[in-house]
Amino acid sequence: DEAEPLFREVMEVKREILGSQHPRTLISINNLGLLLRLKGDLAAAEPLLCEALEVKRETLGNRHPSTLNSINNLGALLQVKGDFTAAEPLFREELGVLRETKGGRHPSTLISMNGLGRVLQDKGDLATAEQLFREALGRLRETLGDRHPHTLISIHNLGSLLEAKGDLAAAEPLYREALEGLRATLGNRHPRTLRSIGNLDLLLQDKGDLAAAEPLCREAMEGQRETLGNRHPDTLESIYNLGLLLEDKGDLAAAEPLLREALEGQRETLGDRHASTL
Repeated sequence: DEAEPLFREVMEVKREILGSQHPRTLISINNLGLLLRLKGDLAAAEPLLCEALEVKRETLGNRHPSTLNSINNLGALLQVKGDFTAAEPLFREELGVLRETKGGRHPSTLISMNGLGRVLQDKGDLATAEQLFREALGRLRETLGDRHPHTLISIHNLGSLLEAKGDLAAAEPLYREALEGLRATLGNRHPRTLRSIGNLDLLLQDKGDLAAAEPLCREAMEGQRETLGNRHPDTLESIYNLGLLLEDKGDLAAAEPLLREALEGQRETLGDRHASTL
């Protein structure tokens, strides 16, 4: 909350002095958009990220690294909003340019491959997503090693897809490998670690192991409240998941306030028609 006014002030000063198309102004526009996305204010973040991308296309071209960065930023925001149809062509554009300019084994290309795979998984195209995830993971293990953060994210992505396919037995060891590596390399309170904790929790819930799932669910929720805030989409998802877990255990008194908090927050940040709210 304290950073936002400062980011806005810097952006407005640069607009006035340097103009809206100056590279330093675009950095400030982009940074404010990313800050707002991190806070969960997607409606305010989107026009800023759109503006930054549009101007970069005009001034730098579609293949410039800074343009590709903005393409990724906007695609990621649209994915969080649930607009997978709009996000997919952005991720495909980024991956296509990176394959051509950096090659199929460059870490940037493999990270982009994972990004497209996640969007396709969200859209329900599990077969294509699995191909991308397996290709990216194999090459990341070879080029960066098993404990590199990008490799760990890729391990987690493949586990998530296998869980979505219903193959819990194949997904669980991947989730555990990813979580162990993320705790060791990024720490217990990093957003990626917390997301990984939450996903292992959900898998254990799906297996019916509520006793093992509950401490993980609480750890994810508490960590996200501290680091992301109470209205961030990841936090709201963890609040909702803990509410469902307690409901399944029969603790309705503890579950109800969590489910109400999650619904209220999702209405405020995502709207009444978003899939998470419904």
